Amino acid sequence: MAQNVIRNVTDVLEQCSSTASQVYRENMKFRDELLQLLTELEEKLNDKYEVLMMDQDAKNFDFSATLQNMIHRISIQFKGGLDELTKALDQKQRHLNSFTLSLFGKTKAGKSTIREALSHGNGETIGKGAQRTTRDILEYNWNGLRLLDVPGFEAFKGDKDTDKAHDVIDQSDMILFLTSDDSVQPGEFDEMSRLQELNKHFFVVMNVKHNLLNQETEQPDGREIRRFLKRPEKVFDYERLNEHRKHIRSYVKKHLHIDTVEVIWIHAQSAFLSTREELSDVSQGLWDISMLDTVYDKITEEINRSGKHRRVLTFYDSTIHFVDTIEKMLREEQRLIRSQALFMVKKRAELKGFFDRFIPESNERIERCIEKLYAPIKQWIPYFVDEYIGRKDAHSVLQAYLKEQSKNIENTMNNHMKEIIADLQTYLSEFTRQYQYDINSIQLDNKNMSEFKKGQIGKILKWSGVGLSGLSTGAFIAATAGWGAANVWNPVGWIALGASVAVGIFSWLMSDYESRKWIKAKNEANQNLLLHIEELERKTNSAYKSYFYKNITQKGKREMLDKVESYIDALFFVADQLLEKATSINQLKEGLNKHLFAHLLRLEGVDCEPSHVKSIAREQGIATKIIVPSEWYLDGSTKTGLDKICGEQVTLLSEEANLRVQVAKALFPAKIDANQVKIVNNGKRVTAKISVSDSIKGLVIGRKGVNIRLAQRLCNVKIELT
Repeated sequence: MAQNVIRNVTDVLEQCSSTASQVYRENMKFRDELLQLLTELEEKLNDKYEVLMMDQDAKNFDFSATLQNMIHRISIQFKGGLDELTKALDQKQRHLNSFTLSLFGKTKAGKSTIREALSHGNGETIGKGAQRTTRDILEYNWNGLRLLDVPGFEAFKGDKDTDKAHDVIDQSDMILFLTSDDSVQPGEFDEMSRLQELNKHFFVVMNVKHNLLNQETEQPDGREIRRFLKRPEKVFDYERLNEHRKHIRSYVKKHLHIDTVEVIWIHAQSAFLSTREELSDVSQGLWDISMLDTVYDKITEEINRSGKHRRVLTFYDSTIHFVDTIEKMLREEQRLIRSQALFMVKKRAELKGFFDRFIPESNERIERCIEKLYAPIKQWIPYFVDEYIGRKDAHSVLQAYLKEQSKNIENTMNNHMKEIIADLQTYLSEFTRQYQYDINSIQLDNKNMSEFKKGQIGKILKWSGVGLSGLSTGAFIAATAGWGAANVWNPVGWIALGASVAVGIFSWLMSDYESRKWIKAKNEANQNLLLHIEELERKTNSAYKSYFYKNITQKGKREMLDKVESYIDALFFVADQLLEKATSINQLKEGLNKHLFAHLLRLEGVDCEPSHVKSIAREQGIATKIIVPSEWYLDGSTKTGLDKICGEQVTLLSEEANLRVQVAKALFPAKIDANQVKIVNNGKRVTAKISVSDSIKGLVIGRKGVNIRLAQRLCNVKIELT
């Protein structure tokens, strides 16, 4: 039976093969450009890391490992994406000479029965849907037509099965989605939406269930077959089937956002039974009544009308989807990394504020403690002068007393410095704990996540090594590079700050004391000794403050604030590089779309090269707006047939010299006059302010903002409605 299709499309299938070979080569060139961009990104990030690590102090912080891990993870992600794109292109390259048709649907919808009818099988695989494994994607080829039979959704067991289904979708030029009249459920179309992000053309085949086999022998029931052939309307209850069609179209519109879809009903079992030798006398009747010819006619019509278009779309839409996923991944990661950098700027300011308070307060504590320690010495000097001046033991008494006091000062100050350091470490520990809590619980703006399709998030998680079972915004953030609570605030160097401080107070006291001629009159001795003690107090203050400056103030600034500033700078650098490359990849994606639509327009008989596409804005599978040369004289309302072929609204607009006119036309189907548009250029951004009434504002914006977004990108302006 499949030969009926082949006979009617042989010439077109040969042309499809030629087209596929050409677009494969083009897509490989784009793939190589993507590789070059990502290689440049990796090299720049690694160079930045090496420069940062040239500073030996940087290794005292966890952020060195965090930054290295961040760069490594980014590399893993985009290499995973690039490898998958390469694999997808290689897979298509192996089937350049085949137009691929895939059968999807839930278990027991009748896929195997239809396939057996198509391939003249013996029926052995019918009813085995729930028993099939991931290896049971069955493939059949007839002179350029390739049929893939995919297990029912219920047979999918885990990520590998889902990946295989994605691979089949990616290879497919057209999809038959099988359902049955006994259990049409919204869930099966929701499953299809997860597999249908590559903008594939498909139609729904509804298998009407009516058993023509004897329930006991499971052999053809001649009596039931004759009854069916005589009164087929008993099975094909058109009123009931039309209700099913309405439900299916509503489900497709809800889950796949497609306004209308063709629904063909068949009786798969009679098509298969028509191939049985023992039923040769009713074979033609069974085949005719199965209505499978309607499916053949649909396939034949589609290949003849749009087969070459489908081959072009299979290659380009797949590559565009991969490139778009990588671009979105880089943009989202740069946003998360920039958020972390901005958060750290705030925390660094908090830490600097603490040091600005802590350092002078600690110096005051040192002064007060030393003043308190020297006060008893100053009070003792008058007593010593009165009691010991003139006595032979005066020197030994003074020496013994000062030695005892110097030990007390050093012991007390050591303990005092440890208290100051302990206070610092307590603060840093609490600061780090709070930082870790804050950075893990920070409320990120997730609005950009809505730009990802379900399958794209799944791809990124897979490239990151995260199972699809973790499919969520939180899992995505966890999989992105560097988002976490690195202990960047408490360097290893602080651990050594608890060591004792030996400033040699006794040696100062005695060396200065012995060099003085203090044994004079009592009043002179008293004054000289007090001056000497005050000088020693200043030297003690200076010594401990110097130690504090060297080990706390200087180290805190150099090893914490300055190094953290370097880390923040590195984060901003990484974010900037990701954004820069995402922008370049967006331009690459624009080039892909220009080549795609140049191909499609040529296939529609329009003399078009990629250079003729002056600007293009596209949301894959939803809508596309294209600016073409002014001499084409298009205003957006020109119909090209691409809407149906691409499965999205395609608008062609002629290039305008006046930006106001271009913006007004870009908002089609909304009717905007150029006089409603005011262009404002502040030197950094061009804004188009448009005065619109409430009655057409919804049309200007479009469903989910698509129309205004595309117009902005097409004209490279920001549009504000007033």
